[in-house]
Order: sequence, then structure tokens, then C-alpha cells
Amino acid sequence: MLFAIDVGNTSISCGVFSSAGELLHSFKLSSDMNRTSDEYISLIHSMFWANGLKKEDFSGAIICSVVPMLTHKMCECAKNVTGKKPKVVGPGLKSGFSIKIDNPAELGADMVANTAAVISLMGENIHNAIIIDMGTATTLSALTAEKEYIGSCILPGINVSLDSLHIQTAQIPSVAPAKINKAIGKNSSDSVRAGVILGNAIMIDGFIDKFEKEMKIEAGSAEIFVTGGLAPVVFSHIEKKFEYFENLTLLGLYFIYKNNTK
Repeated sequence: MLFAIDVGNTSISCGVFSSAGELLHSFKLSSDMNRTSDEYISLIHSMFWANGLKKEDFSGAIICSVVPMLTHKMCECAKNVTGKKPKVVGPGLKSGFSIKIDNPAELGADMVANTAAVISLMGENIHNAIIIDMGTATTLSALTAEKEYIGSCILPGINVSLDSLHIQTAQIPSVAPAKINKAIGKNSSDSVRAGVILGNAIMIDGFIDKFEKEMKIEAGSAEIFVTGGLAPVVFSHIEKKFEYFENLTLLGLYFIYKNNTK
């Protein structure tokens, strides 16, 4: 089995894959800079114990991280719980696609994993694609039919926007993300949700149009892939056709590991 870890700014997603690529178990931990490696090891061991997993079950581990302060800790954890030195997504690992941006080293490891997953999901029939990840930040990535990652846009995530409105204003309340049905709110909380949640959906639809124009492809021809923990509160309002994959990043880690162990 393979142990995959996706370290994000808000949470750490962990997945256990079979050798055939089936996600057997998944769980999340909070991204806490103050936790020690030992504390994370204890938490992961408890998750393994609850699912009947043992160190000898694992043949490898892989990590992608956008939080440098946690990368080393999670490497120590992965090695401790699996007995294997983990591969870390970054320079030196084959991603399966070309990165055509000014500085490829700037591309977030999670965006690399997402792109690797999309390419693997499309199989032999590679299309132009737009990948949307709705987490702490909302990102949209452009992938061509030639397996070239050509760039992205990054905007504040839903919780970042909600928190900012509350912190930066005197009277806007603290609002939790939730589904909203109308653009015209009847109270402060619903008005904020309408602005942020519907606003994100409208921005995503608009960015897809802009991406397709800049990619010089026919409108509506790009395949749209959506992932991220906050996507479910938004995607019912996205007008474009898309596919949602809850564990896209973890799946990408499996494929990157597989590509680097042949």
C-alpha cells in the first residue's frame, strides 16, 4: 500500500492506496504549526490502528506540501509510520507533464498533483482542461492537450473572504460558509454568503471563459475538473459543466509515485 499526504494551509489530507490505485482509507488533520512531529505521529498511528493498518503493510509514501514549516515534520511522520522514506513532490520527481510558466519551481505541489491526476484520469484521450481547487485559496489551472501546464490564477478562498469581511469591517458578522439559494440576502449573514459564495461561482464561470479565450480554444471545449473542501458550497451555482473529484490531489500523488517507481 501507499501512504499519501497532502499538506495544505488549513488541513492535512491523508490517503492510503492499494497497489492498484484504489483509495482504501482517508482522513484529515488540522495544519497546526505548533504540533510536534511526535504529536502528528501519534495522531496518524491512532488513525492507522482504527483502520487495522500496520507499518509492514506499506511499500512507500509520498508527500506534497504548500507549508514549508510542516514539510519536514510530515516527512518524519511518514517515515515513522510506514518505515519508508517518503518521496516529496518537487524538483527531481517526474510529474508527467511540462510546466510552461516563468519559474516552474514556483508551482505549488498541490497544483502539480492535481494536474497529474487530471492527466491520468483522461488517459489516452487528453483534452484541454481547466482544474479548479477550492481550499484556503481558490486556484484555476490551465492544461493543454499537449500535456503542458501553461499557468493559473489565484484568488482568495471562501473562508479567507468571509474572515476578511468580518475582520476589516465594524459591523459585518462572522459568517460560516453554507449553501445559499438567492443573490439578494434578507439579512447580513445571507447577504455576505450571497456575495462570497455566489460571487465565487460567477468568478469561476467568468474565468473559464477567459481561460478558453487565452488558450485559443473553442468556448466550452475545455474539460473542467473541480476539487477542494469548499467546492460543495459553490458548485451548485457554477453554470459550466464540470466533474467533481473530492480526493483529486491524493489521487495525483498516487500517480506521481507510480510514475517515479517504474
